[in-house]
Amino acid sequence: MKARHMVAALWLAAAAVPALAQSAGEWKGPEQIWGASCGYCHDSGVGPPIKGARIAADAITAAVRQGLPGMPSFHPSEIDDRELATFSRWLSRTPPVREAGGK
Repeated sequence: MKARHMVAALWLAAAAVPALAQSAGEWKGPEQIWGASCGYCHDSGVGPPIKGARIAADAITAAVRQGLPGMPSFHPSEIDDRELATFSRWLSRTPPVREAGGK
């Protein structure tokens, strides 16, 4: 039983680590940021679905910099202020995601 708990704890710890592929100033655009970092949790059900949720850009920026319960903060060395502003505007404008079956 202890081994099962240890495996679960290690899996949760690994899931909490963002899958960053770049450093600040190296991102090629908001889609890459989403695919390499945010989508890791928000597209898999670990974090809430936020694409198309029409969250204000300033709220996205604050959440990324400060973190939220269950979400790490991302520092300027990981995504610089310019990249974060571009990403936040992009995410705030993404269209709602349609569920299977067109709902």
